[in-house]
This record gives sequence, structure tokens and C-alpha cells, in this order.
Amino acid sequence: MKRILIVLILVAAWSNIYSQVNPSVSNYLRYGIGDQEIGELTKDFEYTENVLDFRLGLPQSITIGFRLQYDQPPEVGPKFKGIKRRFIEYRKDGFYLRGGDLSEVYGKGMVLNLFENRGIAFDTWLDGIKINYKYKNFDASLIAGTIDYRDSIDIARHEIYKLSGGNLNYEINTNLSVGGSFIRAEADIPQFIDESNLISETPEIYLSANTENFEFFVNYTHSWKKDRTLRETYSGYGIYSSGSYFSEGFGFTLEYKNYRFDITDPFRRFDNSRTSKIFPFQNPPIVMKEHSSTLLSRPIHEIDFNDEVGLQAEFYYLFNDLTFTLNASVASRHDLFVYNSSGFNFEIEERSSNFLPSLDEEYSPYYEIFLEGEYEYDFSTKFKLGAAYRNKQLYTEIVGSVATHEITSVVIPAVIKHKLSDIVSTELKYQLEFVNDSYNASQEDFNNQFLALLFSFKQKLSLAVRTEFTSNDYDVSGRTSWIVGEVGYRISSGNTVQISYGRERGGLVCTNGVCRYMLPFKGFRFSLQTII
Repeated sequence: MKRILIVLILVAAWSNIYSQVNPSVSNYLRYGIGDQEIGELTKDFEYTENVLDFRLGLPQSITIGFRLQYDQPPEVGPKFKGIKRRFIEYRKDGFYLRGGDLSEVYGKGMVLNLFENRGIAFDTWLDGIKINYKYKNFDASLIAGTIDYRDSIDIARHEIYKLSGGNLNYEINTNLSVGGSFIRAEADIPQFIDESNLISETPEIYLSANTENFEFFVNYTHSWKKDRTLRETYSGYGIYSSGSYFSEGFGFTLEYKNYRFDITDPFRRFDNSRTSKIFPFQNPPIVMKEHSSTLLSRPIHEIDFNDEVGLQAEFYYLFNDLTFTLNASVASRHDLFVYNSSGFNFEIEERSSNFLPSLDEEYSPYYEIFLEGEYEYDFSTKFKLGAAYRNKQLYTEIVGSVATHEITSVVIPAVIKHKLSDIVSTELKYQLEFVNDSYNASQEDFNNQFLALLFSFKQKLSLAVRTEFTSNDYDVSGRTSWIVGEVGYRISSGNTVQISYGRERGGLVCTNGVCRYMLPFKGFRFSLQTII
């Protein structure tokens, strides 16, 4: 009788605990087999990636979790097999505590922006501790730990950062708040021979103001570094600001960036091992439009967070069922480096108005103008049509203007969505790009075309065909056409399977200003996403 009573008590206790437990599991499996191609060079390539994320909500506001990761090998980045993430967190009222692996953003990411993007194999998550406390108008955070950073392109670049710092934000009233952050870091940066030991201190201060129709933000960040191996000290700073105005059917936003974290001569500019450059855990706003269309999302300009000044303005207007968006951005280097052939070095020539971008070719300018209109014809049909003009000049200081690399691109993206019935809907995408590339000497002018047709059945089964064409006979892939067929099926609300086969063009892919070149691929891809 006693044993039965004990069992009943244990069952009752477990039932009470279990009712408060909230588990969740997500699993993402990717597999591909085929060939990677560069011109006439072809190599067999097979990848297997599986990421399982498990979270368990426990009583007393406690959550534990881990990630089981299998990359043998991944499509991009280093191989890994084992537990990649693990954490425990506690949340009660205004207090939050997390130990283990974590991501974090302070302000706009000028000082700290820890994030992961598996598509480009970028990962700056921190293994450590985070404390956050909110009380009335105060919001305070502390962070400490280690970042194990591995570059997916420069495989020799393996850097370990020890971080500590915090953020404090004070809301003066409902319309005005101020904040500040401070990050101290220590790292050993691999060099051609041996490595350099580096310490740094990076404080920032920012102000945010808003009303019913207006928002304003300004951020100043200072960077100080000391290379204790080379016994050199570096300093720089960054400024970011944005202002927006909104009213019924109308909106306008203006952004400004002035990133001077490491203005250096062309000899050092492309040296990824230099200790004076911006850290990988700093990721400021790019102040350029990030596009969703395929041809526009392949940028002709990569952000230089060490030396870039620029502006972006965006305007939208809504008129009945028609929406117009106009976006313009411009960026350039701050100053000019003049080559001294006798001394085999560079001398800086500062520009008087270097707080603004310049369109003079000596400062490697980039600018883009983008106009898009979206029209909802009826409940079943929508149209979207755009046009973009982009121009990039890359100046070579040693040779001068005769070697300037200039790329001009005009892109026209169009989308038509139409619901054929309650069961079937379709989407057609077409993009046309005209390119003039001064370095494509044998064929400066060429065009690219992208066409995709998608059919969706009851929002469960999807069939798609994507094709690309180029008139460029000197494309790095050695081809002029690519085609991919794709089938997707939503098994349930949390389970989706996708299969594709064909040739993919590859190209430059960017997220938050971090860019990677994806090699062309021919073959079979499979993915399965499950959420429980």
C-alpha cells in the first residue's frame, strides 16, 4: 500500500511539473550532390548539413537549450560535428540572465552586433554570459565571454576574441532617450609569421527622438586599439544618423554614415590580417538598399566599414492601390592617397569636404537610384515593376585614372502575381540587366536575364523553374545559361520539404554588408525543415 501511495505521489508531482514544461524542437536538413564549376575546372562536390535546435521551458521562468550540428562538409565554411550551441536562461519581471552561447546587438551595431548567417558561413556568437535589467526608464546590459571567429574565405584567419562590456539606455520621456555602450576586447590576430596580441576599447553614445510622425537617431562610436606585439596604437571613429517622417500615404527617410575606423593606404587596405581594421563583431548599418530581386541582390559594391562616407534617401507614396518607392544612395572614400614612386609609399591628401561623399573617381564612388511601383489590380492580381541605375568606380592609386575599374548596371525587375482559382496561384518574375564593365575588355557591354515561374497548389505544393541567361561570353563560370527546377511540399504547418535539380550561376551574396562569393553549382539539392 505504501509503494502504491509513493507512486501516486510521484505521478501527481510529475504531472504538475510536466504541465509547466514547454519543449520545442526545430530541425533543418540540407543535402546536395553535384559539381562546382569555375570556367573549365570542375570538381565533385557533396555536402550534408543538419542543424537541430532544442529548447525546453521549465518552471520558475527557466529555459535551457542546445544546438546539435552536423556539417560534414557544409556547403560553405568549416566542418563541424557536435554540440554547437548550449545555453540556460532565466527571465523574471525585468531581469534576464543567460549563460552559454548568445547573440546581441548594442545600439545599431556600431560597437557590437553578434549574429549568424549560415548561408555565407558568418558566425560571431559569443560563448559567455549576458545580464539585462529593466527598471522604470532604465535598461542596462552586461556581457562577457569569448568569440571563436573563423573566416569562410581566408581559412588562415582564425581569431579568438575575449570580450567584456555593457550598454545603458535611459528613456528621458516617451519621445526622447539616450544611451551608451562600451566594449573591451583582447585578441591574438594571426599574421604571416606568428601573431599579434591586440587590446581595444570601443565606447559609443547615441540619442533617439520620436514623435507621432517623426523619428531621429544619431550614434557616435570611437575605436582605440593597441598592438602590443608591434607596439603600435590605432584610433578611428564612426558616425551613423537617420531621420524619418511619416504621414498618411507618405513617408521619407534619410540616412548618413561616416565610417573612419581605419583609413589606411592601398598597401594595407586589402590586408585582412592587419590589426587596425574594424572587428568582425562590429557590423554598422550599410546605408544602402538591400534588394530582394536576384540580379539586384548581387551587388557591384562591397561596403568598406573602415573607410566609407555616404548617404541614403528613400521616399514612398501610396495612392489608392498604387505604391511608389524611390531610393537613392551614394558612397565614397574619404581622402586620396598619392603614390610617391621615389619612396615607394603613399602620402595622404585630405579632402576638405570629406564628411560628405564625392563622385570624383579618385575616391572610388558608388551610387544607385531605384524606382519601384506596385499596383494591386484586384483581389487576385498584383503587379510590381522597378528600375535601378548603379555605377561603381574603383580607383587604382598607383597607376591613376587609366586603370579605374568602372561598372555601370541598369536593372529592370518585374513581378506578376495572379490567383487562378481558390486552389492554384502563380507568380512570374522577370529581370533584365544591362552592364558595362571596363575590365571586361573583350566585351564591355553585355546583358543578364533572369526568369522564374512558380505555381502553388493550395499553398501546399509548389512547382518552380528558374532560368538565367547572359550575353557575356567571358563569364567566370564559362557558361551563358543556367536552369533549375524546384519542387516544394508543405507536409504540415511546421514541416516542409524541397527538392531542386539543375545549374545555378552562383555569384556574390551579401548580408549586412558581409559578402561571400558562392561558386556555381550543378546537381541535386534536398532540404527538410521540421518544427515541433
